[in-house]
Amino acid sequence: MTQRPTVVLTAVFMFAMCWGCDRASAPQSAVVEIVDPAQKLRQMSETLAHARQLTFKARRQLDAALVAGSDIAETAEIEVTVSRPRMVRATSLSNAGVRRFYADGQNVSLLDERMQLYATVPLSGTIDEMVEKLDEQFGFTPPLAEFVLNDPYQKFKTQIQGSVDKGKETVNDVECDHLTLTGEIADADVWIASTDHLPRRFVATFKDREGRPQLKIDFFEWNLAATLGESFFAFDPPKGAERISMAPAEDVKADEAKGGASK
Repeated sequence: MTQRPTVVLTAVFMFAMCWGCDRASAPQSAVVEIVDPAQKLRQMSETLAHARQLTFKARRQLDAALVAGSDIAETAEIEVTVSRPRMVRATSLSNAGVRRFYADGQNVSLLDERMQLYATVPLSGTIDEMVEKLDEQFGFTPPLAEFVLNDPYQKFKTQIQGSVDKGKETVNDVECDHLTLTGEIADADVWIASTDHLPRRFVATFKDREGRPQLKIDFFEWNLAATLGESFFAFDPPKGAERISMAPAEDVKADEAKGGASK
C-alpha cells in the first residue's frame, strides 16, 4: 500500500477450465450422454451476456492470505448492477465498512464511506475495456468482474486447462451442475443452476500461495430484467468526502514488495 490513503475496492480472483474429452462407448452398451463441462460454462456465460440490464447479490468469503493489507479473513455482502455495454455499480459491505464502485462509461469512481475518501479517474469504454484498463493501470478489478463482462466466456476460455463435470448437486435449495476446473495458478469449483444456467456458487483454491487459501462466493437474487436509468450509475461524492489519487499499479506492486521483504 502507498503512504497516502487509497481507496481500493477489489475482488480479484482467477480460475480455469478446458474442453471435455469424448470417450468411446463400449460395444453393445447403452448410449451414454457425453457431457462437455465447457459447454455448460459457455451456456452460463451466454445467459449473463444476453441480459442487457441485470442485478444480483453475492456473499464473498476470503481467507486471510487473500485480504490485502490484513491477516484476518473477510466476509462481504456485495450488490452488483450492470447496464450493458458500459455501466456497472457495486456496493460491498464488510468489517472494513461500506465501499462503492461506479463505472458510467466515461469515469470510474471508488468511495470508502467509513474513511470518507473517494477517487475518480477518466476511464471510458465498454465494461470489458474498463476492467482491462483498471487492471493494467491500477492493478485491481471491480467486484466479481468476471461475471459482469459483456463477453464472460472470452475471459474464461483463455485460462482453460482442465475440467470435469461432477454431476448434480443442490446449492441453497437450487439444483446445480457442479463443475471442477483446473488452472495454472488456481483450481476452482463452480455450481451452475440446471434450469436458468446462472452461477450459484464459486470456490477458487489458489495453488501458488502457502496453505492454498480459498475464495468462496454464493450468488443470490438474480434479476436479468432490471430497469435502471443512466443516473443510477453516476457518482456524486458525498458532502465532506475528501478526493484522493488512485495509486498506479507500479506503486502498489512496489509497496507489496516492500511489505513482503519486511516480513
